[in-house]
Amino acid sequence: MLTRERIGILAIAFVAATLGGGVAGYLLSSTAVEAGVAPKVVSAHKFVLLDDAGKTRAAIDITNSGVAQVAVMDGAGVLRAGLGVAANGAPGLGIYDRDGKVRLEVAYSANTPRLRMFNADGTTLLALGVTQDGRAGMEILDRGGKQRASLEVASDGAPTLRLGDASGNRIGLDVTPDGRPGIALLGTNGVTRASLTLNADGAGALTLYDSAGNAMNGLP
Repeated sequence: MLTRERIGILAIAFVAATLGGGVAGYLLSSTAVEAGVAPKVVSAHKFVLLDDAGKTRAAIDITNSGVAQVAVMDGAGVLRAGLGVAANGAPGLGIYDRDGKVRLEVAYSANTPRLRMFNADGTTLLALGVTQDGRAGMEILDRGGKQRASLEVASDGAPTLRLGDASGNRIGLDVTPDGRPGIALLGTNGVTRASLTLNADGAGALTLYDSAGNAMNGLP
């Protein structure tokens, strides 16, 4: 399954007001010595880029938690893109709307790359990722943040599609590594109540289950 936690890099508040509007406090490297000679190296704790109106349009700094970050704002000073790398090496990229709310997030952490898309209120609607053991997956969520559909390809190559209501999965469709397709219908408690499969010899089979998941009747 996809990792749902929000990595810290993209949860950082890249708010223009906290980035400052000036360059006071810069600590220039001792390499900038001779007047009229451009220094080859400039060192500072923060760099702030201003437009002609004096508004902050971009900033580079390191947060108290050790995240090296680049924030880019629009002409109104609203954050529109943020790039950061945590002290442990985990990188992340955030794309924001006109209200400064994250709408797209790309991250790589714990050997797991993932991408998430959000609606205007910050709810995740689409998530893609690859787990450490080599399983690729996708989740589609509703406005309430409930998973309604998922597609996963296991490390052995077997794909599984799941569809559900707000309470959980209701339909499962998969194909085994040896090429046998199957579909399962689940009750509201998540237990399979009916399944339709195609066996290796080409014969189809329909099986009905009780509320506990025990097979009751079947064809053939």
